Parts: sequence; structure tokens; C-alpha cells
Amino acid sequence: MTMVKAAVIYGPKDIRFEKRDIPDPEPDEVQIEVAFNGICGSDIHEYLEGMDLATTPHPLTHMQAPLIPGHEFSGTIFKIGKQVSKLKIGDKVAVEPMIACGKCPECLAGHYNWCEHAIGSDQSAGFLGFSANGGLAEKCNVKSTFAHLLPDNFPLDLGALVEPVAVAAQAVIVSRVSPGDDVLVQGAGPIGLFTALIAQISGAHRVIINDMSEERLNLAKELGIQYPIRTESQKSLAHAISTITENQGVDIAFDCAGVQPTLTGAVQALKNGGKVTVIALFQHPPVVDVRALLKKGGSLLTSYGYANIFDRVIKIIDTHRSLFEHVITKKIELNELVSEGIESLERDKKQAKILVRLHS
Repeated sequence: MTMVKAAVIYGPKDIRFEKRDIPDPEPDEVQIEVAFNGICGSDIHEYLEGMDLATTPHPLTHMQAPLIPGHEFSGTIFKIGKQVSKLKIGDKVAVEPMIACGKCPECLAGHYNWCEHAIGSDQSAGFLGFSANGGLAEKCNVKSTFAHLLPDNFPLDLGALVEPVAVAAQAVIVSRVSPGDDVLVQGAGPIGLFTALIAQISGAHRVIINDMSEERLNLAKELGIQYPIRTESQKSLAHAISTITENQGVDIAFDCAGVQPTLTGAVQALKNGGKVTVIALFQHPPVVDVRALLKKGGSLLTSYGYANIFDRVIKIIDTHRSLFEHVITKKIELNELVSEGIESLERDKKQAKILVRLHS
């Protein structure tokens, strides 16, 4: 048992900073000394509304709030369980924060992001930080299969980006973005920025990113995204897409914002035979104009989490380190999580990815 400093979420707008006991790792687990933990949009909703937080015992972990939040983290292995053979103390790892049974048909087929038992009856999410203790503590135990080895000289701050970049990469892979495709990304938050970057790295011809925030669009421009646009209506978005694509529309549109206008705009922006891929979690069920989609021969896809791609994502980030470093806009201490982290992301649109530093 080890005593650590941790953030603990009890419910909406109730995060406390406490000392917590972390048990020794189970035989198939490793204990990680956490270096950095990124703050995600879902963390903001977890704090503000309690979204996806386990309020009754989770079916797999049997845990519920109060819990240690955080699911985008990296660190150094501090202890190993008796059955662990492929990792050793001192290894640097990025954590894949999935909770899955490993036994249901989806897990056995390799789709553990769709595990049949991962979502609780209270809609708690199958991720560390929501239904089990996560990375906003000095140490955290994780299944060894979900601790992914980083190259020796790979910076641990970039290691904390592997999880959100994996969300974007999974969506790009599901959508089958191909060289020469024209792509629209709705929303220039971190997931939108990462989706645009991965699409561009994958060989997309034109990558258009649409947001209401000039600050976020300026960051997209600095990252080399060719077409950052700010549109205030469906009409102005349609005009911008028509102008950029020479009246053709886009092959693939990603909704990374999760509000009705962005989904409607994504459908309208498609060329015939195009695809809309929804990545964002909608707070309220959206309406899809199936008639408009049908007349274009379009497809509506979704992408939830990720599976079997962390090692590939580590290589992508490693090849393009300077690009991904640029998305990190601030590093803060644990006791600043709410004021300089969650609330800062809410009020300051210049912020993209804020990392909490647990160990340097």
C-alpha cells in the first residue's frame, strides 16, 4: 500500500485534493508513477454535470464515486505484478485507459472498445477516471496489457497525448480517409485539431476545419491546417465549402463538436457518396436529416474510443513530435486542476491541451 496525493471527484463540481492509499498492483497489473495527465472535454463534463461518472457500483470494477479522475496519462513503471513479463520497473509507458471484460463476443473479436459489460446501468463509461481510479494521482495501477511502452527518448508530456490522438486516429481509420480526399472537421478543440492533423498526415488533399473561435483557428493555422474557416450559419458554411472544393463538397466530414448545427452542417457539406463520422459525445440526442443524406447516397458513421492502435499512434506522434508538442498550451500542478485546468479550458479559447504535471 502506498499513500499518494490525488484529485478525487465526489460528484458534479466537487473535486477534492486528498491523500489516498494505492494498493500494490495485482499479478497482471503495473503501478505507474504518473508524469502527466491531460484534461479532456469529457473531464469537463464529468466535473460540471457528473457525466459518465459511476454513481453505482460499476459491473466490472465494482467501484463508484468518489474516484480519482483522469484518463489521458503517461508515466514510469514503479512496481510490477507477479505475472508481468514484458515490462519492467523504469519503463516509460502511455496508458490505454480502457475497462473491458475480455470475454464477451466484442472483446474476443478485438473490439474491446465496444465491450458489452463496460457501460454501467447509470451510463458510467468504461474508462479509468470514470469507473475506476485514473491518472490524476501520483501513482496508478493499470492492467499491463494497457501500458504501452514508449521509445527511450520519447518525452512523457507527449506520452499523455497518445490517448486523445488515438481517438482521432481511430475515427480517421474507421472513415478510411485516403490520399486525395477532401475533409471537413467540425470543431477545433483538441480532438478536432488531432483529427485534422491525422487526416493531413494520411494524405488528405484539402483539410478544412471549422470553428467559432478565432484563437482555435489560429492554432490550427500554426499547425499547418490549410483551410481554417469561421462560419456563423449553415449558409456561410455551405458557401465556404463550395468555394474551397470547387462546388464538389467533401468526401468525409467529422463532427468533433457534438452540437446540432455542426452535425447538420457536416451532412450538408458532403459530396455525393460522402461520409459523416461522429466522434463527439452529444449532451442531447441530435436530429439527423436522413432525407438529405439519402439523396446524396451518404453514410453516417460513429467512432467510439479506440482499439488496437496505441502502438501505431505512438509511432505517428514520434514522427511528428514538433506538431503535436504545439497542441500542448499549458502545464499546471495538481492543485490547479480546477482553476487553471478545467475552468481555464472553459473560459480561454487559446487553450488546447492542458497537462497536469504529477512528476517531472
